[in-house]
Amino acid sequence: MYSSIFMNILHQPLISVVTVSYNAVSTIEETICSVINQTYSNIEYIIIDGGSTDGTVDIIKKYADKIAYWVSEPDKGIYDAMNKGIDVATGEWINFMNSGDTFHSDRVIQQLIENLPSKADVVYGDTLLVYSWGKHLQEALPMNVIKHRLPFCHQSCFIKMASMREMKYNLKYKVCADYDFFYRLWQADGLFSYLPVCISNYEAEQGISATNGLHLLKESAIITGKINNIPWKLRYSLLQIRVKITTFLKKYCQPI
Repeated sequence: MYSSIFMNILHQPLISVVTVSYNAVSTIEETICSVINQTYSNIEYIIIDGGSTDGTVDIIKKYADKIAYWVSEPDKGIYDAMNKGIDVATGEWINFMNSGDTFHSDRVIQQLIENLPSKADVVYGDTLLVYSWGKHLQEALPMNVIKHRLPFCHQSCFIKMASMREMKYNLKYKVCADYDFFYRLWQADGLFSYLPVCISNYEAEQGISATNGLHLLKESAIITGKINNIPWKLRYSLLQIRVKITTFLKKYCQPI
């Protein structure tokens, strides 16, 4: 074990970290600092901004000397921006730490390097979910649950660049392209390795998955082939009704 750790320390692979942002002036600086303050030094930091107009770009410029590449231009959505990051990244491994999310500690990437398995396409860990009411540590699940859901948060994983370049994100999915990528990689016998470390702090209320629950369920069913399953259709229809009732009550039944 010790010889493996020693070899990993000697080999300092370039780690690409990509941050995607759009009008994120209130969150981008914390994300940037969590990347540039990592104790591991061989990091290629990339920011893909969607053409922000709220001051986000001014903050990016403030840290320009710490950023290997950044751009601010319109894109076709978050996964298009992430694909742009893949296109310019040159590291052996890639992580997506999008605006509003942060590494759990300044030693996360160092811990990854010290524990890199000899063979893996994805190394993943745990996630601290951050809500307005508090925080909750979510441990990653066994990989067999990927048949139903993503076992880990994509901010809490590092992907081998060769695998990432081969597949990339399918832009037909608006909220589940990351799930689709990992599902395809798993079906192709990709190697997933769990690291028992909390990797990221994930803002769990404002992300596209958190605010697009029905869309997420539908895209997930398309990816896994459950979309024409009768029991799934029934559950989805009941959930649609529940969401409509909840929306109606919130709109018309506010206390005076």
